Amino acid sequence: MGETEWKHAGWVSGLGKWAWIILFVLGIIGLIASLATTIPLIIAWQNAKAAWEAVFITPYPVAMPGIGALIWNIIGAVISIVIALFIIRPKFSKPCGEKDWEALYGWTLKLGGAKVPWMFIWGIIYVIFGWYNFPAIFILLPAIMLIFAGPRKYEWK
Repeated sequence: MGETEWKHAGWVSGLGKWAWIILFVLGIIGLIASLATTIPLIIAWQNAKAAWEAVFITPYPVAMPGIGALIWNIIGAVISIVIALFIIRPKFSKPCGEKDWEALYGWTLKLGGAKVPWMFIWGIIYVIFGWYNFPAIFILLPAIMLIFAGPRKYEWK
């Protein structure tokens, strides 16, 4: 489909083309920020734990507060980086950059009689794992435009 056939093709193509780079960079920033927070916290906790156990002799281990959230941030950043490089770049950004809308329309998950666009699924995954959840907009906004205001009507069945 040509750009003349669809008035949103320019900005949807641009946003989709750069989506993988933005998601990759935000994943790297998220990983650095998470590690920069986690490592000093672990060191400080080790010192505080030793002091606590010296004063209050206890047979129970002292849990580190907040470590689960910090580990989740690191895992989320790594997952975001991997998805950006190995799924979003070849399957989403490349077709968007080339304005190959049919490749994106054909990239679906068949669930029974319905065809769910993978763009939505990966956008939702980025909502869960993305740094502060906003990176998902770089996938979901072009996907929504293609599905609901695209160059042709999307067939859900």
